[in-house]
Amino acid sequence: MLRVSKSRERRSEILFALGNLVPALVLTVGLYALPVRWWPADVVVGSAVLALPVTSAIVFGRPALSRQALRVGGSVLLVVGLAIVAAALLSIAFLSGIHGDFGQGGVTLMALIGFLVLPYVVVYPVFELWWLDRHRQQGDRRAEVGAVSVAPAPAVESRDDGGAIA
Repeated sequence: MLRVSKSRERRSEILFALGNLVPALVLTVGLYALPVRWWPADVVVGSAVLALPVTSAIVFGRPALSRQALRVGGSVLLVVGLAIVAAALLSIAFLSGIHGDFGQGGVTLMALIGFLVLPYVVVYPVFELWWLDRHRQQGDRRAEVGAVSVAPAPAVESRDDGGAIA
């Protein structure tokens, strides 16, 4: 029975590793599709684009490290995703506040981009990290149940018999 649950967990790990490649592809397209370059954004998004395939490769190549690799990939994706969503919200506020009705097209475009990117860079990594945490807690509970508590043996009083042989 334990073998089946392990294979299900391994299958989920592989699916998450493949799933991490989709946001990496979306971020890659976004990184190179933007005509204006700003090096801080390029470094942050580029590091996420590099980190996600590397962590996915670790999941495939080293199953023992797959949980840690998925946790790193999910965390990187969540941090970058929150930064992208925050930048989109700030852009919406700026366009609406400065340009008024004239900036309405930009507000609509940024809102659309935000809603299209949000599931990939916020909802997916939150679900991934939740799944990893839930299975870590289940593993901890299994380890607690499986551990046998052994009481120490009672102390035996030793007596000096003066070297007598029985």
